Amino acid sequence: GLEEIAPKPVQDTGNILKQGYLEKRSREHSFFGSEWQKRWCVLTRRTFYYYANEKSKQPKGTFLTENYSARLAFHLRKDSRKRCCFELICPGKRTYE
Repeated sequence: GLEEIAPKPVQDTGNILKQGYLEKRSREHSFFGSEWQKRWCVLTRRTFYYYANEKSKQPKGTFLTENYSARLAFHLRKDSRKRCCFELICPGKRTYE
């Protein structure tokens, strides 16, 4: 049979610009509104990855950053963290909050 090749964790690529925990707003809306989920995020020159935590081998999501821009978005929260909020925006694609 064929051997499955395990995907190389992004931490091994040497191309990491920034990494750390961020809170990401989920796409699913509940009765109480959108939930904020703590995710381990990794930014390389071309790609943004987010994982359940820093030990995870497989990302929960990934997207190319090429056409995305960032802007501050204080309106996203009402608590003390509102000054840290930002959006990643790309026309015609999902906005990440």
